Amino acid sequence: MSALVLRFPAPEPTPRFWYRCRDCGHSRPLPWRAWPCRETTLAAVRCGSCASPRITAHDTATRATVRLPRPLVVPPVRYRCGDCGTTGLTSDCLTCPACLGAGFI
Repeated sequence: MSALVLRFPAPEPTPRFWYRCRDCGHSRPLPWRAWPCRETTLAAVRCGSCASPRITAHDTATRATVRLPRPLVVPPVRYRCGDCGTTGLTSDCLTCPACLGAGFI
């Protein structure tokens, strides 16, 4: 006599990445298996409802959040030290008192 074996389909895996549109509030899963490394992939993400690029991506495993498009980070303005000439040292090989050895102010 053979045993009756019931085979159920495997459950769908829970999506790891979700996004929420900041314009219309639409929310849905993203088809990524891992966080994309390229900025071009991130720039191509749009809302499926209103096609807005202003979305917030959520990683459910690490609870990380990324706002897209990413804000532009302005590099800090550094001025050369006029006393040491960006070396950080005086002519006596001591730490520059004007910039404290950093070379910039």
